[in-house]
Amino acid sequence: MRRKDESSGGRDIKMKIAWYNTFEMAGIGFGYTSHQKNLRAALERRGVEIDDKADIAVSIVPAGNFERVPGKFNVLYTMYEATDIPESWIPKINSADLIVVPCTHNKRLFRKYTNLPIEVCWEGVDVDTFTYVEREFPNGDRPFIYLWFGASNERKGYVHMIVAWKKFCLQNPELFDKVRLVMKTTQTSDNRKRIIGYEFGKPIYKELPVERVFRAENAIVDTRRLPVKAQNGLPGLVDVYHDAHAFVFPTMGEGFGLTLAEAMATGLPCIYTPWSGPVDFISPTEGYPLKWHFTSIKAMTPMSDGTFRKDLDTYAASADIDHIVQRMQQVYYDYETALKKGRLAAERIRRDITWDKSAARFEEILKCYTKNLQAVA
Repeated sequence: MRRKDESSGGRDIKMKIAWYNTFEMAGIGFGYTSHQKNLRAALERRGVEIDDKADIAVSIVPAGNFERVPGKFNVLYTMYEATDIPESWIPKINSADLIVVPCTHNKRLFRKYTNLPIEVCWEGVDVDTFTYVEREFPNGDRPFIYLWFGASNERKGYVHMIVAWKKFCLQNPELFDKVRLVMKTTQTSDNRKRIIGYEFGKPIYKELPVERVFRAENAIVDTRRLPVKAQNGLPGLVDVYHDAHAFVFPTMGEGFGLTLAEAMATGLPCIYTPWSGPVDFISPTEGYPLKWHFTSIKAMTPMSDGTFRKDLDTYAASADIDHIVQRMQQVYYDYETALKKGRLAAERIRRDITWDKSAARFEEILKCYTKNLQAVA
């Protein structure tokens, strides 16, 4: 975004923003960290200048971690995945001047708690990295690979995927040696405990259900910390997508759903829960929606020390296990149709869901709400 400054002879003046993004932690931090890095790079490609002295302060953080920057116009870019936000977040979001969210579901959600302006700005995919590949049904010794990708927690559909896979294998014994499930997560296999809080200064651990998948002979839990692109002898996350034949995403709720968008960009046929963030960018034309119902959950609130606190009774979408199995069968036995959906999905992402598109939209929003500030004068 440029604007002519009459006092400077009509020269183009760069937009300037202060970038207040320091939130990084395991699990949830990966999504926010990726969002910050990619959006900032796309804004800079557009000529936006990152300047601590600018009058516009942008914070891309969970609402509970937001702190207003005094003396600036504060933009909170945040999200949530269920039907209610933690009560402690309400004063936080109302201390901002503008709220930006990545999906229509989030605009409706946050509207319940504030009268501040709320704008939708989708996230994006680096389509030069997550490239489209032509797939075909595997022949010979290579198995048909179903891929699930995410943190090993309930919201990401981790347990849904485990149960559905076991049921799929029981109902289709003839496919046992012909199919494989790859669960790509970041939970280490040699340390199955995760800190979920502290009590009297001592950590509280939760045992993760990794062993239930390890016992399946035709399932792999890949816990390696992989780079996005292959390097130093390690495959990249892109290769994990490229090697798969179908993507299964029975998520219970997403602020946006970046892994789904990345899978779509590579042309993977996608099975997904049609609720929250994903419905903004995928439809039955481009994928396979699942039947689902609302279920009560204890939401996880991220804390500033990198832990989580379960303190909110809320609702999210629970995918129907039998329908997950049916969709997996449908993709396997009619892979030609599945690949057609995958091609349409890749076209949709490349057309609408890129970081450059996200940056253009974000800049447009800032222009609308800050046109009188010195930062763009």
